[in-house]
Amino acid sequence: MSSNGAAPTTQGTSGSTAVMTPDKGERGRRQSRKHPTKAPAMAPTKTRRRSGVLAAGVALVAVGALGALGAAYLTQVVGDTARVVAVARDVQPGEMIKRADLTVADVSTDPALRPVPANRLSDLVGQRAAVTLAAGSLLTDAAVTEKVLPAAGQSLVGVALQPAQLPAEPLRAGDHIRIVDTPASQGEPPRTTPQTTPGVVVSTAGPDDRGQTIVNVTVPDGQAADLAARVATGRIALILDTRER
Repeated sequence: MSSNGAAPTTQGTSGSTAVMTPDKGERGRRQSRKHPTKAPAMAPTKTRRRSGVLAAGVALVAVGALGALGAAYLTQVVGDTARVVAVARDVQPGEMIKRADLTVADVSTDPALRPVPANRLSDLVGQRAAVTLAAGSLLTDAAVTEKVLPAAGQSLVGVALQPAQLPAEPLRAGDHIRIVDTPASQGEPPRTTPQTTPGVVVSTAGPDDRGQTIVNVTVPDGQAADLAARVATGRIALILDTRER
């Protein structure tokens, strides 16, 4: 190569000039000088694993906090429970209560509920059910009585009624009611005061799948047979009298 950078030439025998072409190695060295090789870029640091570890740590802390709160709440709930008397098996009105009819349950305290405390269970044995005692229910003082039901001179009659034959207000044990004769369906209203029978509600059952409710009432024993016959006709209605005493 000449000093000005031109490719070297050789003189041929015939006087012609030939240009010498640099070999591949020389070209490669020239290209490497013009375009130096760049160092490989460093791979970015993997932060995904670290993010996952941090997320797991935060989750564990949150679970721990919730666990502590849950334990505190559970402790409070357990601390606010009371042992009370519950009904172990059904007892019908007037039946004597046996020890096997009762059990003890732990329930959350509620001012609206007044169940009999468990330490009074033995006092209830030998008393009678004032209303139907359903298995699984809590026992209250109002549900038991020392009196025999029905009392002397009284009879217990079951009165089957459809929704249109009794008030929408739910009946309670002790309610004073009257059973009134009604005319036949689509019949004329009576021209005189219909026959009525006074009574006291002992318990109710239903409504069943036909919408029928059974109201157990005590009535004077001299009127029980007549009332039962009128109930069988279905032409009766129940009136709830005042609860004011």
